[in-house]
Amino acid sequence: MTEFLVKYRDRIYNIYNFLNNHPGGKNTLMRLKDRDLDKELAKNPHSKSAYYLLEEFAVQHQVRYNEYENLINWDKPMLWQVGFMGEQYWEWVNLPVNRPIRFFQSDILEKLSISPWYILPIIWLPIITYFFYMGLNNKKIINICMKIIIRIFHHIKCVYFLCIVQNILPSLVLGLFIWTILEYFFHRKIFHFRPPHNSKVLITLHFLLHGNHHKAPLDNRRQVFPPTFALFLAAIAWEIYKAIFPVTIVYFIAAGSTIGYLSYDLMHYYLHNGAPLAESYLYTMKRKHNYHHFVHHDQGFGITNGLWDQILNTDLTLRELKEPLKW
Repeated sequence: MTEFLVKYRDRIYNIYNFLNNHPGGKNTLMRLKDRDLDKELAKNPHSKSAYYLLEEFAVQHQVRYNEYENLINWDKPMLWQVGFMGEQYWEWVNLPVNRPIRFFQSDILEKLSISPWYILPIIWLPIITYFFYMGLNNKKIINICMKIIIRIFHHIKCVYFLCIVQNILPSLVLGLFIWTILEYFFHRKIFHFRPPHNSKVLITLHFLLHGNHHKAPLDNRRQVFPPTFALFLAAIAWEIYKAIFPVTIVYFIAAGSTIGYLSYDLMHYYLHNGAPLAESYLYTMKRKHNYHHFVHHDQGFGITNGLWDQILNTDLTLRELKEPLKW
């Protein structure tokens, strides 16, 4: 089967490729095959973003819809075009489409700007292991522990291990906690910063960092951060960590933050493509992330957790459902 036809306002839509991505679950659509959606959508109002995305699956596009997307040339690299959209950029970037986005003319640069999800653990797990290794082999930790052991205890190996663990666990937790702050801050204040309409540079930067994902949320090539840029930011963060934290714990804190980042990117990919079980933690977070994309762009900034959304009053209230969603 390559067709799943529905009708809305006398127009035909083939939503076959949208079934697994429908924020309201695949199960809510299956009974609507070959049916008219007018009454169904009247009973269950959808956002402007949802209706806009629906037009992507129209068997024949409407002129008025194409006129909006014709603000840029989709057949050419987009990164150098969006800066010229001016006042129309913010409205345009928050109206989703089902199209792949190409940034660069160069194939090499384009490949560096995208990443499959499985590349992330291949790159970041060795870095996390390195942080652990360096932390465990840090001479200052060893010297401190050995002095305490020699003065107080006889069972050297057991207590030495305990002393190391006492440095590791609090530092890891601190690193993870720091990541939750960074995750929320970057998503809310940087990724959702509204660039001035007269700044081509800031519009282009916004589109590069996050705007492209809101414009094409179904493009799974751009649902994780490309490692080339992430490693550059990580190098800056590492220099800041070394300047702030004692050398005895800095490696473990960095390991905790890196674990937090890796969890964030993998979870973000899963929230878009996975099928979590009803009422599970990931199920709730997937629903909230869908709300963030299609209903409330200024709420629901947490990906791995909702802690700071709750504290800073940007949490989302989910609608009660008659039956669980299934993706």
